[in-house]
Amino acid sequence: MEKKPQLIYINSDSSRIKRFNLSYKKICLVVLSLIAITAFMFKYSVDIISDFSQNTKISQLKEENALLQSELSAITQKITTIRQSINLLEEKDDQIRSMLDLPPINSDVRQVGIGGAGSKVNDPVNLSQLSFGEELVESNSLLKKLEREIRLEKISYQKLLTTVERRQDSVKYLPILKPVQNAYISSSFGRRRHPIWGKMHYHRGVDLATNKGTPIIAPSDGYVVYAGRNAGYGLFIQINHKYGFETYYGHLNKIYVRKGQFVKRGDKIGEVGSSGISTSSHLHYEVHYNGNALNPTQFFLNDIEY
Repeated sequence: MEKKPQLIYINSDSSRIKRFNLSYKKICLVVLSLIAITAFMFKYSVDIISDFSQNTKISQLKEENALLQSELSAITQKITTIRQSINLLEEKDDQIRSMLDLPPINSDVRQVGIGGAGSKVNDPVNLSQLSFGEELVESNSLLKKLEREIRLEKISYQKLLTTVERRQDSVKYLPILKPVQNAYISSSFGRRRHPIWGKMHYHRGVDLATNKGTPIIAPSDGYVVYAGRNAGYGLFIQINHKYGFETYYGHLNKIYVRKGQFVKRGDKIGEVGSSGISTSSHLHYEVHYNGNALNPTQFFLNDIEY
């Protein structure tokens, strides 16, 4: 006969021994109960730990979200400040363009819009799912537009700077001085009767009558392209002043410059005389722009001393 398992209990004085007969069924039940209790306790502990961890992450995410929203508000404020600065720059740009007689930038161009199949930004994160996603998308769009506007202004200001530098440079080469002091115009620009041949012809310059030997000065900076005798002009000088301007000087008594020499405004280039075909001492003076003769008196600034 198979023996059943026994549980033996001995008290402290060993005087009494108790025996408990256990069936396999009871043992299995007890073991299963212990396993169930252990599994339940384990699951409960895991749930508690998971909930704690989850709550910690949620709390951390809330703090980060609040910080991001604060930073987004600060960025929005900065965008507003930059927008105001760009508006001021655009106003100054238009003012400078008006001063330089340049057309203003078209308002449609200032919108610096973009388009086309490649204009959409591929974002790995769907920003619209965020609690502040719309604000973030709008701020990002505004920043990109501001970047384009700044690039446009940089290009515009570079053009303005180039224009100013060119005009400052061109003033140096503009023949604005009367080449002879205290001379009067004995023959004007345009059609006249030739003083020697008696025929009507087109006088392409002005005759500035004065004493022989009176200094002749360069009306602006330039390079001497000819200095010597030139048929009816007698002793003759031709100066290229850049930007299309040239000046001619005829009937000189003496020449003080040579071909290829650079002269500055106010430099002495020769003396008044009566060489070539001439009736008296005077300077025949011409101003040409892109090959066309202009009236030299249009360039005389009488308030300039030299």
